[in-house]
Amino acid sequence: MNTFLKSIKTIYVYHWIIWLVLIAFKLIMDYSVFGQLALMMNMKIFLFSILFFYLNYKIFLPYLIKQNPRKISIIVISFIVVYVGLMIFFMPHFPQHPQGRLPFPPKDFPRPDRMMRFRNGPDFHDIFFKIGLFSIVFSTLIFFVDKWMENQKMIKALEFERQSSELKILREQINPHFFFNALNSIYSLSITQSNDTPRVILILSDIMRYVLNDKNGQKNNLNDEIINIKKYIEIQSIRFNKFNNINYQFLGNFGHYKIEPLLLLTFVENAFKYADFSKGPLDIKVLLKNDILDFNIKNFYEKKPSEKTDNNKLGIKNTKMKLDLLYPEKYQLDINDNGSEYEINLKLTLDSQ
Repeated sequence: MNTFLKSIKTIYVYHWIIWLVLIAFKLIMDYSVFGQLALMMNMKIFLFSILFFYLNYKIFLPYLIKQNPRKISIIVISFIVVYVGLMIFFMPHFPQHPQGRLPFPPKDFPRPDRMMRFRNGPDFHDIFFKIGLFSIVFSTLIFFVDKWMENQKMIKALEFERQSSELKILREQINPHFFFNALNSIYSLSITQSNDTPRVILILSDIMRYVLNDKNGQKNNLNDEIINIKKYIEIQSIRFNKFNNINYQFLGNFGHYKIEPLLLLTFVENAFKYADFSKGPLDIKVLLKNDILDFNIKNFYEKKPSEKTDNNKLGIKNTKMKLDLLYPEKYQLDINDNGSEYEINLKLTLDSQ
């Protein structure tokens, strides 16, 4: 019962406002012209108006829009012809002056005939044609405004569903991609029979536990994301220990913000995947200041076959799609590639918790 009443209030609240405005306007006009409110007469007028309004709004128009265009045209034309014919047939006739003039000059306002009709209330012609015409036109306009609003809500709901589906697909694409790259790191260490292999496996298990910690699409605490990235960097630092040219810096109070899971890790992962440490260092810098996260990563690389390059572009493309879906007009992503050095700079506006 409460849900029903709530839906009625939500759907028809502006209907009530419009009716109250019309009633108030009619009463003010009557008082200003005739010097009285005539509450009983106005109550009859608005009862008939509301009756005509909702008969047209709830029954006739919903039936009409379900028909094919030809049938709609026939129904509308037939209704107009019948309505105009009945209006002419029932139109009241006023007595004419013997000399062809109205018995009451128009300059006498309010005219006695209008005053008499005001006291007696609306007649049959006024109720079924003047009031009825107003209610039909008014309800038709409101009906199509309501339909337009419903269509806009439906479009937004469908767009939200589409974006949610796209985001779910993008999230599911990251996990296998990340795991394969992480396993390659362990494989490289096992080939050399490194003593750090057990340690790397332990760190990787923590990362995997974090990645698999599904929160139903909710954003993660930024500080947890940073810790996870540091663990991933630690694994890669062990793997590329002989180069000793991995630089990283994290500055800011990350605990008060949330971010999409693995958003930054995707860039870090790609950098390590394609980096050529024999050419130069890999630099990672994350700065958080005034709700803006400034993420920068640079690495040198060796020219890869087109297939691998395309895979890299696909990962960046998917991440950009996530940014478009989750942070519209809240980010700036710049990618620079001079043929030997690859740089990504992301400025992302975050909401504090």
